[in-house]
Amino acid sequence: MKRLIFSLLLMAVACGPTQAQHATPLATPLATPSDTAGQSLFAVLEAKIPGSQYSWNTVAISGLDGHARAETTFTPMPVPNLGCMGAILPSSAQVSAGKVFYADTKGVVRSLAVDGTVKTVASFPMTSTQQMLSFAVSPDGTRLLGTIFTAPTNAYPCSGSPSNGTLTLDAYVATSGGASQLVYHESWTKPQNVLALTGWDAIGPFGTYPTVWASQGGGPSSALGVLVRVDAATIKPLAPFADPTKCLVWNSIPSGAFVCTGDSVMTGGGTAAQKVNQPVSVRNADGTELWHSTVTGQNSPFGPFLAPDGQHVMICCNDLNLADSHELLVGRDGLQVNLAKGFGGSGWLDSTTMAGWVNTNPLNQGPFPLAYVAINAPGTVVSMGFPGLFVGAVHP
Repeated sequence: MKRLIFSLLLMAVACGPTQAQHATPLATPLATPSDTAGQSLFAVLEAKIPGSQYSWNTVAISGLDGHARAETTFTPMPVPNLGCMGAILPSSAQVSAGKVFYADTKGVVRSLAVDGTVKTVASFPMTSTQQMLSFAVSPDGTRLLGTIFTAPTNAYPCSGSPSNGTLTLDAYVATSGGASQLVYHESWTKPQNVLALTGWDAIGPFGTYPTVWASQGGGPSSALGVLVRVDAATIKPLAPFADPTKCLVWNSIPSGAFVCTGDSVMTGGGTAAQKVNQPVSVRNADGTELWHSTVTGQNSPFGPFLAPDGQHVMICCNDLNLADSHELLVGRDGLQVNLAKGFGGSGWLDSTTMAGWVNTNPLNQGPFPLAYVAINAPGTVVSMGFPGLFVGAVHP
């Protein structure tokens, strides 16, 4: 099973915090998920640069009512010039210890709390627009790991062969509020496997290895590729969550449990009756299977998100009717149900509430407003009234 793999974090420069109000939600929830009394909070990235609708320059902590509890602006990191390939830049923020953490163009990592407090927690030395920073924060927010990958300008020239310029990877460790320390430095003149950090759960830090850091486009991406455990002391890649040739890992939860997909089976290929059966497996952190299911679409279902309690998976898509495609909710109890039309999944707010975006007009090009769907009302999508990129649930 061959898949593109990536995880290099786009970071930003923090400015002063402000309390903010988003637009009024477009709908009133018909089914009330847990914590509607303002307790269900999440981190979101927003684009507020005119003409740059996907240049995230604001990070906020918001509620399901569409109103920001805390917000701060930043300057998006420049995109490295890689020639005829585009740099792959995922989210510039992550959630940990009841806060949202983000980094600026100089590699300074800050945290935003629900009360609007911004604190500097670490600094990783960014010195070039050709650099890409990834970082991971421990669950208690006291330790940070960082990698800075530097690629030469025009690394993939349109003339053909890759550049012979020097590529480097620097790995750092830091404690909250303290100076960072260089753990190792690597350099090459030809592309090599690169580690990028993506998170830290109850087992320890994790990331992707190898990491695809440039692309000319392509189909749906996996959960950042081959997820691997990372040694917190050496910042070296350890074993993958699962053998990617047998089960590709897309998403994991704080306990370390994860969801992966096996090889799909197609019947009726190339005909109107084409069907693709996609095995989905939910596993403990040690790799033992908790439960499994098979999802069917006209094309291969992809992109599963595992609920925090491990009992449900949200996956795209049931598209047996291409004119009426739906995200699917798959339960450990064997139940499979279509989610509301127009809803696209981005993750989970809690074990009963799915987060994403909504677009009911296929002619719209976006950006689309954030939205949620409750398990007890899977056919109802509630818009939160403002566009953005879901980062994760915040539990103060």
